[in-house]
Amino acid sequence: MNLFGLYFDTPWAFVGLVVLPLLAWRISRGRAGYGRVPLPSKSLLADVPRGLVARLWWAPDALRIAALALVIFALARPQTEDRRVVTGEGVDIMVALDMSASMNAVDMEESVLEELLARGETPNNRFDSAREILERFVLSRQQDRIGLVVFGPEAWLKYPLTLDYSRLVQNLKELVLDRGIQDARTGRCVNACTVDGGGTAIGDALGRTYNRLRRSKAPSRIVVLITDGKREGGSLDPLAISRHIASLPPSEQVRVYTFQVGSQEQTWLPAIDYAGRLRVDEQGRTMYGRPQRPFPTDPQLLKTIAEMTGGKFYESYSEEKFATDMEDLERTVFKKRVHTSRSDVFGRFLILAMALLLAEVLLRVTRWRSLV
Repeated sequence: MNLFGLYFDTPWAFVGLVVLPLLAWRISRGRAGYGRVPLPSKSLLADVPRGLVARLWWAPDALRIAALALVIFALARPQTEDRRVVTGEGVDIMVALDMSASMNAVDMEESVLEELLARGETPNNRFDSAREILERFVLSRQQDRIGLVVFGPEAWLKYPLTLDYSRLVQNLKELVLDRGIQDARTGRCVNACTVDGGGTAIGDALGRTYNRLRRSKAPSRIVVLITDGKREGGSLDPLAISRHIASLPPSEQVRVYTFQVGSQEQTWLPAIDYAGRLRVDEQGRTMYGRPQRPFPTDPQLLKTIAEMTGGKFYESYSEEKFATDMEDLERTVFKKRVHTSRSDVFGRFLILAMALLLAEVLLRVTRWRSLV
């Protein structure tokens, strides 16, 4: 029961308040005939002034009734509530981030792209958007260990599970995406990319992230898989891994949340000339053009992986949608819990009741003695 901002653990004690009006009535009736002296005429006292004690004859009794009321409140066990919002639950999270060359694509309307280029700004490609949103996600955590796997035609562990969020974010910032331009002699990317962008090994990425989580003792373990394409390359079958995860007992299972980033409708790529170099305009700004063919995607695969493992599939067709989907992930996995603790405060009521009773006694043995 809540009253006056307090929670009362034994509200049935308030039944005692019914006695107080009866007690007040009984006292007033008793005082009405107390100490009366018969006089021949009431007019004899008409001009006699009444003193303070006579006017406040009821004060000691009022103090006693108020003290009893406070005792009844104390018996109801008043308590204050302390509510704390607790976020996170010690979740272990492995992020698998696609670094295939198709992540260079920019997803936005042509007019928006032209406006950004006119202002001399470089639009975020899929990888830039994913990285920035992941950085915010990492820094918003408090009790959760996070690790990072990056993948192209193969998958590599970039950072193990850690609570050192600043170091993990620094590793995210240092990732270099393959621009899709290869050295003719070595076959390697010309921009010192972190991962060769010639494939999308979803199965290998899922296998590496699961391998890092299967020994975890955390109460909850999840994989966040971010990709813009379909499975191309790699040696592991993502569905076989998903079936294995689904067959585990609940205490060992890993939930996989999959994100299909990018759109097939408003897609742009940095333009490349016949020599394999980025094309720029007169002001030195990168030029963009439509891809020669749509990027292959397999949203059904990602949806199946999520459903089999108890996770969720997100179709993040733009940077804004991806940010919204990551917020939904936080609400789903990292539910805020309200921890409520209560503290008894009945002692305050008892102390005040004792003070009122003491005041009553003092009044009755001093100025109000003649009325006792």
